[in-house]
This record gives sequence, C-alpha cells and structure tokens, in this order.
Amino acid sequence: MIGKRSPEKSVTEVRLVEAAAQLFARQGFKATTTKEIAQLADLNEATLFRYFPRKPDLFMAALESYLGRIKLSRDLHASLGSDDDPMLVVPKIVEFISSSLTAHPEVRRLLHVARFELSEADTIVRESLGPIFDLLRGYFKRSADKGSICNVEPSCAALWLLGGVAAHQSFCELFTSERPQPLDGNQAIAVYTALCLHGLRPTADVISNS
Repeated sequence: MIGKRSPEKSVTEVRLVEAAAQLFARQGFKATTTKEIAQLADLNEATLFRYFPRKPDLFMAALESYLGRIKLSRDLHASLGSDDDPMLVVPKIVEFISSSLTAHPEVRRLLHVARFELSEADTIVRESLGPIFDLLRGYFKRSADKGSICNVEPSCAALWLLGGVAAHQSFCELFTSERPQPLDGNQAIAVYTALCLHGLRPTADVISNS
C-alpha cells in the first residue's frame, strides 16, 4: 500500500503517473521499463522507486488516475435516474462514451493492458467503472420492465452499448488493417445512437427460441 504523499512530492508523483500512463498505453505493461518511465518524467529511476516500489504499483496509480477522470454529467445521471425515454437517453450515453474516449484516449489501451497483462488491476476497474455500469444496467432493466425497450438482459444491453462504441476503431483496424477516419462528435452520436436504438426498440424482431 502506497502511503500519502506530502504536497511537496505530489508534483513529482503526478509526473511519474502521467509518464507511466503514456508509456503503458503505448507499449503495454511488460514492454515498458521503469527506466523509460523515469526518463520521460525527467527523473532518475531511484526517485521513481521511492514513490512506487514495484512497477505494478505505478501501473495501478496510472490506471486509477485516468479512470477517475471518467465522470457522468449531471444531466445524464439525472436522466438515468428519472427513467427518461431511451430516445433521449441513448444519445446522451453515446456522447458520454465517445467524449470520454476522445478526451482520454489512453483509457481504452490501459483497460486492455489491465485485462490481459495485469489481472490484479481488475479491482480498480470495478471500483472506478462499476458504479457507472450499474447505473446503465439499472436503467435498461427498468426500461425493459416498462416496455420502453425490448426484453433484453440489462447487463448485455449496457455492455453492448459501452463495448460497441469503445471498440469501433479497434475492430476497424483489426479487420481492415486501416485506421478509420474519426467521426466528428455529432456524426458519431447519430450513427451509434441509430444502431443502438434499432436493436433496443421493442418493435425489433426477436429471435425465436424454437
């Protein structure tokens, strides 16, 4: 457990965390060395280890710092709690995901690294993003109960929306070997919203179990 920092040392810690986030997001956990992080932060490696005795400690701090920047707007939070119509809420959810990834592009890669290279980071991910996921899941469950959307498992709906928007660019690069041109904000919201609502509307065809 890393203890509290004095105000005089907080600037140094921030420099280390920011440098670590950039390198971990770009190179992954295993490929990034503490020496590289210290150099990018314009510090020596001995200083780094005074703050973070283990490299995983530094990754955890970087991940926690960036996930802590992902916040629901008051408007979206209120809409989810008030069970507003999905036609109004889904565009807000899409805007939240899209703007969060645009403002903090390292987040997506850090999450990928956490999941596949450092499983001990799962707790930080759940603590940071779990409350947001729970709000979305609860909203979709109540919407399904009211008939505002089709009878879909609420966790699937929340993950489908979160994952679909977040993974779009990565999958384009994977399957086409090309980096897609980024959609502007309004275009992205319109495209993703139309796709999501098409699947969530109660009039959508339901696959028969027979």
